Formats: sequence, structure tokens, C-alpha cells
Amino acid sequence: MFEIRESDGTSTSYAAMADILLAVAPNNPLSGDDLANEDLSLGESHPGYRWLTWSGDTPAGFFAGAEETWDRSPGRFRVYAAVDPRWQGRGAGRELWNHCLSALLDKHEVTELACETRADQERGIRFLQDRGFVLKKSAHESELEVIGYDLTEPLRRRRGLLAQGIEFLSVAELSADDPAWFEKYHNLRMEFQADMMYPPTPLTLEEHWAEHRSNREFDPSMTLVAVRDGEWMAYTALRQSGADPTLWWTSLTGVGRAHRRLGLASALKTTAIEAVQQRGGSRIRTDNDARNPMFKINQAFGFRLLPDIQNWRRPLRGEADIREVLR
Repeated sequence: MFEIRESDGTSTSYAAMADILLAVAPNNPLSGDDLANEDLSLGESHPGYRWLTWSGDTPAGFFAGAEETWDRSPGRFRVYAAVDPRWQGRGAGRELWNHCLSALLDKHEVTELACETRADQERGIRFLQDRGFVLKKSAHESELEVIGYDLTEPLRRRRGLLAQGIEFLSVAELSADDPAWFEKYHNLRMEFQADMMYPPTPLTLEEHWAEHRSNREFDPSMTLVAVRDGEWMAYTALRQSGADPTLWWTSLTGVGRAHRRLGLASALKTTAIEAVQQRGGSRIRTDNDARNPMFKINQAFGFRLLPDIQNWRRPLRGEADIREVLR
């Protein structure tokens, strides 16, 4: 009934996968370009694969598998499967999962699988639990409506920082006058990543530059930096949704260790809202661990909670684990 083929990497294939995702999670718009950019961001050193399952000429689902980029320990792969609701309950998901995961296991020595779902996707949660996946952590996703948002009070607080000689500028502005801008960006980002719950092996400057050059989602005019006397103190980065141009995602916000508790994160959030309003955006969406200080800051700004993003993990230590995950 179903035919499974590896993606040919064309824009048509990526658009088909985006349509499936939109059918599964209509409140989480992604475009084919968004998915293609995710693959480009992996770089040549991180293998990644996508398969589509077809019912005749109609794409019914897809499977994605890629080596973890946040943790460069060998053998850890992130996987994801989605089936259009019209074909759910007919065995399409199980057939796709077993076929593609078997192919992945044939290509690589996989020691652990990671998979994300959302707290309101009961079918997907049961699928993972039946295969021995364990919930490791959840991130709170939230969204702010910026149309008509009153920035009077946040702007007043930001003026106090401006009086201290702190400027809030975009990377587009800073890079025009500072040939060392990327090294400053790199140092700050590596400091942020080192503070994460599961810190990755730091990228070298050269590795980060190669990753940066392949990242088509990076928008220098919407990567906003708190800077004083040429020192980068904090930054926030936003990217525009390819599926809904009025939606902007916060990909990362962080403050350097030496500059925390000065109100820089809130001032950057104010600058981001201002920038999205000026670009004609209507919403900003983000996700945070509840223990991250940014979660409380977002709540203070009025971000509305959405269903949590859940991270599930499954170690593969031998044949018994593989048989259970391929049931």
C-alpha cells in the first residue's frame, strides 16, 4: 500500500514534508525552505537522512534522522517521524519507522536515539513509550502577540542602560565597522552554550565560521547585541518563519557571565519586540527550560504558554533494545 523512498533533496520533497508537518501540527508552521535550512545547518561532518512514504503519487509521511549537533559524542542520533492524519491508524507510521530506522542502523553504529514531540500529541507519545523511549526533559514554548504591544515601560527601563553607555545594535550595523565581529560573536555564543544543561563540545572559531556560512536563517539585521566600548555583552537572535512571515522565532538569547543581573536580557527583549513590529511581524515565539531565567522574563513580558516540547531518549545497548525499538 505504501512505498518508501529516500528524499531526493528537491524543493518539491521538502515542501511535501512541510505540508505533512502542517497537517500534524497546524499551529507550528514550517516551510520547505525551513526544513532545507535545517539540513544545510548540519554541515558535512553530521550525516542526515530523510525518507518519504507514498500512497500512489501522494506523500503520506516522512522520517528524518541526523547525528546530534549539540552533543558530538559518536552514535547519538536525533530522529523524527510524521504521518499525515489521513493515513494514521493504517500502519503507515510503523512501516515507515521500521524501514527507515533499520536503514539508519545499517549505515551507522547508533548508541542512542533522541526524538521530540509535543505534550498534546498523544498518539506520538504512545508510539515512543511503546518502543522504550523515556522522557528526559521538556521545554516551555510560548508566544507573544506584538501588534499593539505597549513598550512604554520597557523602553523607560532600557533608557537607564543607554545612560550607562550601553548600545543595542544589530550585527548588520556592528559588522560594518568591526572586522573582529565574528570572533566576538563566537566567544559569546560559546559561553552561552557552556552554561546549558547538556553542554556540547565547544566549536572552534573555524568550525563555527563554517557552520555560520551554511546557516541561511541567520539574519544580521535581526541579531541584536548589547555592546559597550566595543565589548559584546549579550545578544538575542531572531529568525523569520518561512511558512508565516508574520511569525518570528527567538533562536537564542544570552548574557555574558560578567554582565548578568543588569537588565540586559529584558532590554534585548524590548529591542526585539520593537524590531519585529518594524518588520511588520505579529508574533514572537520561543522556548525555554523552566529553570532558565529567560522563562521568567518572557512571562513578565506576557508570553502565552503553548504545549511543551518534549525530548525523549532511547539508548541502544544491544540486540534486545533494537528489537524493542523496531516493533
